[in-house]
Amino acid sequence: IAGPVNSLSYPSINPDTKIQSVTIQDGVCYISFDNSFLTPVNNVNTDVTIYSIVNSLAELSNINKVQISIDGKMDVKFRDKYELTTIFERDLSIVN
Repeated sequence: IAGPVNSLSYPSINPDTKIQSVTIQDGVCYISFDNSFLTPVNNVNTDVTIYSIVNSLAELSNINKVQISIDGKMDVKFRDKYELTTIFERDLSIVN
């Protein structure tokens, strides 16, 4: 969450964001962030923020999908684009 350590890159998630809980069940990672996650940083595209988490977690052998919540709630819309009731799958199409 703190972001990259080199000066050529920048965080895709607000560095103030705290992870509240992580659970893995049947290949799905359920991760809950605090409200800071909703605050955009560095004009990062919404897709990049979501898939920086999803694609990173899906690299782990026991995770195939990711569900994100805010303060344990999934009835949140992330930046007017993604309903967090969605269970996200890896999408490498945005990776250069």
